[in-house]
Amino acid sequence: MRKGNLLVIEAAGQAVTELTTEVAKEANELVPFDTGNLARSRVIKYPKKLSDKPVGEISYGGAAAPYAVVQHEKVSWWHPPKPPSKSKVGGRQGTGPVAPGTGRGPKYLTYPLMRKKMQFNKILIKKINKNMKRMTA
Repeated sequence: MRKGNLLVIEAAGQAVTELTTEVAKEANELVPFDTGNLARSRVIKYPKKLSDKPVGEISYGGAAAPYAVVQHEKVSWWHPPKPPSKSKVGGRQGTGPVAPGTGRGPKYLTYPLMRKKMQFNKILIKKINKNMKRMTA
């Protein structure tokens, strides 16, 4: 029983790690990118091994966290799709705000998390089954 409990705890940590990785990857494709400083400030913290309360964290901003929060929350701000140090992409600029999840703009963490969180149970069950097979092998 104890070994089974440990395998479930391990599976939960693995599921949180996988989900955190997927959310971070998608968030990196959505974070506003002008100079690239905000995108480069990303920090990912994975759950501790065999924690009975696994937590994954993704943050942007570091010392400039207030800037990251404003960029994340202001849905009315326009986040033009431009490469670093360029005022235009392909000779043109966009014309207004970028809707969350449709390009680099606001809610760059919230949107991917909302999309991925529904997959957690599926990932967890897959990890539990894999660990249980490993235990019985």
